[in-house]
Amino acid sequence: MASYFLDTSAIVKRYFPEQGHTWILALCLPAHGNRLYISQAALVEVVATICRKAREQLVTVTERDLLIEIFRQDSQNNYTIIPVTTSVYTSAGNLCRSQSLRAYDAIQLACALSLRDEAVVSQAPLPIFVCADSNLITIAGEEGLRTENPNTYQSRE
Repeated sequence: MASYFLDTSAIVKRYFPEQGHTWILALCLPAHGNRLYISQAALVEVVATICRKAREQLVTVTERDLLIEIFRQDSQNNYTIIPVTTSVYTSAGNLCRSQSLRAYDAIQLACALSLRDEAVVSQAPLPIFVCADSNLITIAGEEGLRTENPNTYQSRE
C-alpha cells in the first residue's frame, strides 16, 4: 500500500479525459489499496476548475454539476483531507519566501510536507506528491518529496 498526495492538477485528471487520466484512474482504484490524500484547499480549487471548464464550454452546466457532486462524494469516501491549519498557512508563507510559488500551490505543498512529516514520526509510508505542474513538481522534489507527474503517462481516454 502506497500513500499519495494529489494536488488539484492531478485530482482534476480523475474527472476529465486528458493526459494522465488513465493513470490517475488506476491510482485511485480501491483494489490497489493506495491511501489518497488531498488538501482542504482542493475542495475549492477542483470545483473552480470544473466551473472554468463549463464557462469555456468544455462541459455543459449539467455535466459540471454532476462532476462537482462526484468529486464531493469522492472527497468524503476516497480521500483523506489534510486540513489547512494556521500552521499550514505559516509553512506555505515560508515556502513563498524561499520558492517562486503561487499561494494555492504553496498551500498544497505545505499540506504534502506536513503529511510527510507526520509519516516520518509515525513510521508510515512516505507520501508521493502527484502533480501535473512542472514547476511545482520541481520545487516539491527540492523540498525532499518523491514525486509523480501524471502527464508523463501517455495514454488518453
